[in-house]
Amino acid sequence: MQKTYSTNDLILYLYNETQLEDNVFIQQSIDLDEKTGEEFSQLVAVHDLLDKVTFNPKQSSVDSIMAYSAMHSFLH
Repeated sequence: MQKTYSTNDLILYLYNETQLEDNVFIQQSIDLDEKTGEEFSQLVAVHDLLDKVTFNPKQSSVDSIMAYSAMHSFLH
């Protein structure tokens, strides 16, 4: 019987945070179980999109962080 892997298992695998033995079984599940394979494909697509995301904080947020940093660096 083949083990079903959770979304968390697949994310850990995607980020190379699983053990070698687990890698073999997870990859086998991705290859042989259509549902797991589809979920992993979706996770890979989302992972690829995250690399393209840019963040633009409000200037007031940046100013607050910089003021906090300056105040605490002065105290230490």
